[in-house]
Amino acid sequence: MSTPFPPGFRFGVATADHQCEAYNGQDDIRDVWERERGLTPRGRATDFWNRFREDVDLARGLGCTAFRLSLSWARLEPTRGVWDPGAFEHYREVLQYMRDAGMATIVTLHHNTWPVHVQAAGGGAGMLDSGFPDRLGAYAAVVAQRLGDLIDYYVTINEPNQLVYGYIKGWWMRAYPMPPGLEPSATSGQQMDAVLQLIPNLFRAHARAYAAIHETRPGARVGANPLVLGLPRWLQRLTDRCATRLKSADDLHDQSVRIVHHPVLDSGDVDISIAQLTLTQSRLDRVLFSEPYFVAHLCALHNDAATLPGQLTTWKGRAGVVADTAPAQQSSTYFPAADIVQYSDAKAAVDALRRGEIELVFDDDALLRSYASGGLKLTPLDGNDQSFAVAMALGSRALLNVVDIALREFKQRDPVTGLSPIGGAPDAAVPDLDGSLQAIRRRGVLRVGIHPGVPGLCVRDAAGTYGGLEPDLAGYIATSIFGTADGRVQFVCLRGKRRLSATRSWLRCFDAFFKTLSMFATILGTNWWNLGLAGRLAPFLCPSECVGALDYVGFDYYWGVPSLRPSQIERLAATADCRYANAPVWPGVIYDLLCEQQAQFPGKPIVVIENGCTTSADDVTRADYIAQHLYQIQRAVDKGVPVEAYVCWSITSNREWGLPFDDSSDFGLYHIDLDRDPNLTRVATTASARYAQIIAARSVAGDFGRRWVHS
Repeated sequence: MSTPFPPGFRFGVATADHQCEAYNGQDDIRDVWERERGLTPRGRATDFWNRFREDVDLARGLGCTAFRLSLSWARLEPTRGVWDPGAFEHYREVLQYMRDAGMATIVTLHHNTWPVHVQAAGGGAGMLDSGFPDRLGAYAAVVAQRLGDLIDYYVTINEPNQLVYGYIKGWWMRAYPMPPGLEPSATSGQQMDAVLQLIPNLFRAHARAYAAIHETRPGARVGANPLVLGLPRWLQRLTDRCATRLKSADDLHDQSVRIVHHPVLDSGDVDISIAQLTLTQSRLDRVLFSEPYFVAHLCALHNDAATLPGQLTTWKGRAGVVADTAPAQQSSTYFPAADIVQYSDAKAAVDALRRGEIELVFDDDALLRSYASGGLKLTPLDGNDQSFAVAMALGSRALLNVVDIALREFKQRDPVTGLSPIGGAPDAAVPDLDGSLQAIRRRGVLRVGIHPGVPGLCVRDAAGTYGGLEPDLAGYIATSIFGTADGRVQFVCLRGKRRLSATRSWLRCFDAFFKTLSMFATILGTNWWNLGLAGRLAPFLCPSECVGALDYVGFDYYWGVPSLRPSQIERLAATADCRYANAPVWPGVIYDLLCEQQAQFPGKPIVVIENGCTTSADDVTRADYIAQHLYQIQRAVDKGVPVEAYVCWSITSNREWGLPFDDSSDFGLYHIDLDRDPNLTRVATTASARYAQIIAARSVAGDFGRRWVHS
């Protein structure tokens, strides 16, 4: 058994400005991104701006002696060169309260977001602009001057190696995972050109901030926190070797083809599926989705004389769902104590309701609205809207671009003439990036999967003609491709899982392998940030003046895989796109990571800046996840690895970068029902209790976690 953590070891928790502070009308780049992309806005978030004392007190109650927060650059510098003294005074109050609570302060300057005026610089170049390093350096200097007496650790740029995903989009990604994003038609070469500007600019920006802080605060501890994925160590060494052998920009351009282009152009029985498919996180692993074309809401259909119970989570009745649908997958969340009965279609479920075999049917209003008569009533339920989108094969980027453009035009049609403002001719400006459009045009027909039987969306009349929003949309997309829809659309009726799987052929079973090649045989799979600071990257990536610009080694670790099983790699790749519903958990590798960082940066202290878990992942609860990872860290400290602190993400539930709030985006030690509790009440969880026990004992009890040592 490992010896306890030493007395000086710090246990901490964290928050972040955009994810926790309430929106005040002052946009940062994320606010704009979430609004334009139709993502979940932060709104009040956790209201940390006003309730920081409550959260610091919770952390103190756990026994924490470190608290990480980030400063809102957009609040501090709302206009270029103009600093807000009130915002600085607020953060001084926050930092002083943390210090008074006996906590070391860890302050992040650039936490995945930045002011709109910074993005606008250089004609909209933002972080690619040659002036960006000086802007971050000037910001860091002002922070050090005004707040530096209350800051123990600085994090200059949060997860810098993740910021490349604002400029490069893997062939399996529906959109750029983070701002600012390039044009949808950007080629692999254009994407990699942006990355080649970004990486050295980030290093320069960090180095300028490092120097500026030390000029004012010579004893400051400055670093950053790259996000590290856990890979089999032989694969990580091979990937790092590939990165350190890059000699020129041409080498990276060769890699960009593997990242941006699917190696095999292929589709299934249909080119696109417009069949009431809800856009869900899990489905994004299998197909590309367009922008939403219809939004439905979850409802319960029940007898008119009956009323729904006030607490659905404790209701023990019988609920019917339609098999192989998104609402069916969500039914256990809405009715965890109920008996869920699956039916082949909506009519079968409604017939069972009328016979009294079940007490309600759970689905969306688009499907159930036509049944709300004859003694049956439809009641909307609290929760996220269900966005219907067009599905197509992974890698069909050109087809996706045409579908998205057609959708926008379709929504703007004149209600009288049915014509769009632009017209329905093929858009020659949309490049065929991958040959997907050429294949359809060569065939001469667009194969469209549909799901008839839902009035308003898709029905079939006595003559066999399909009508409704979805067939109309299919015709409009065909017109965008061919110039006319006459004779150019072939409808294929799909049911159940076939609505999704029909877009794929048997060749798609190799997608996991291709993702592995794209992610982990390129620079994306490396911890290129720390490789650069250690002097192991070529100067065209990490300029020589940036090498060694760190006072401590920081990193974030969440997910990993001990082997190259395709299913594991696919789940790991999904986490790069902020999809955590089935993230793979591998605690054992954090011990190896700590030992490797000690060898790479001898004499430097190490801080685990972020580690945490959703409500559960990979059948591991948040409480067990924290204990298992701390067990590995305890082993490393016992061996002499100079780990100074561990920071758990996060103290409370938070708004996770535009994602819908549910168990798959909730990392909080204290749970807040962000969507349904107007009081934003902090509720203790088993994870907070476990973390407090470990802190009090300064050890993970017994042999817990031993099975992960050699996994």
